[in-house]
Amino acid sequence: MNKSGLKILVGFVALALAACAAFFSIIGLSKLFAGAMIAVIAMASTLEISKLVIASYLYQQWKVVNKTLRVYLVSAVTIIAIITSIGIYGFLSGAYQTTKSKYDLTQSITDSLSVKKSYFDSGLVSYQSQLESKTTQLNDLYSIRNSQEQRASNLINSNKSFKSVEKSASNTDKSIKLLNKEIAQLNDSIVKYSTESSKLKLGITQASLKNELSSELGSLTYISKVLNIPMDKVVNILIILFMIVFDPLAICMVIAYNQLNESKPDNKDNLDDFSDEELAEIVQDIQSETPQEPIESNTMDIVPQEPIIDEEAAKTAAKLEAKKAQDQSAYGVKIY
Repeated sequence: MNKSGLKILVGFVALALAACAAFFSIIGLSKLFAGAMIAVIAMASTLEISKLVIASYLYQQWKVVNKTLRVYLVSAVTIIAIITSIGIYGFLSGAYQTTKSKYDLTQSITDSLSVKKSYFDSGLVSYQSQLESKTTQLNDLYSIRNSQEQRASNLINSNKSFKSVEKSASNTDKSIKLLNKEIAQLNDSIVKYSTESSKLKLGITQASLKNELSSELGSLTYISKVLNIPMDKVVNILIILFMIVFDPLAICMVIAYNQLNESKPDNKDNLDDFSDEELAEIVQDIQSETPQEPIESNTMDIVPQEPIIDEEAAKTAAKLEAKKAQDQSAYGVKIY
């Protein structure tokens, strides 16, 4: 990706992050101060724009800005970023509370149905236990009744009185009849409780499905169960992570865009754009490339020759000396 494309992409991402952070913060702050919603929206919007402008200004004019003003502007950007994070926390926590209230409502319905189902299930178990006991008693009575009939037959065959056996058989028949009636009642109760338990189970399943569809907290519920952490704490950690990343990242992207947007020409036409070392190298190169005319020597008459200096090299050297003098006067340091 070339520099222009990267600049456009970074600028777009910085603008998108700043706009989203501002939106969440403004809405969150307006909910926190609902009594003056319009005023809070206007104030928060101004602060958000000011934050981006101050960040860009500090990056571009860092060396020029007075130290006191620099400290104040950095503190202002930091405080505005904290306010933005608080607004983001208010917005996300409010959205979570709205969803959580629906979740709690359906969860309370589910819990109520579960309690009722537990009641019917325990009753069903009790009735089934009683039915088993009554059935065992009935089988025993049938065995006794059969033995009584067998004894009565033996007495009749022996021409003996069987009135006592007949009386016992009558009592046994009454007990069998009473047990059959109780078993019928138990069966009715078992059918009734079983039906109610099945209906409640179906209601719990439907409420659970409705709860997951309406609350959209299924993944958070799963994480809460796996980590054995309350869901409120899981959501709180997630919101804090958003706060740490969101607005600081937007500010950093704005600074990155300013850095990419700096104009740094490849060709330096002005001598002020060169450092002292670069100027010295240029003078050396010009002097080395300047042709030196041969000096005729005469043993009888030696005339000292003035060194031939190229005019361009002389101008460059003069500007270099002037720049050194200017730097020395500005910083109070002698430059060699």
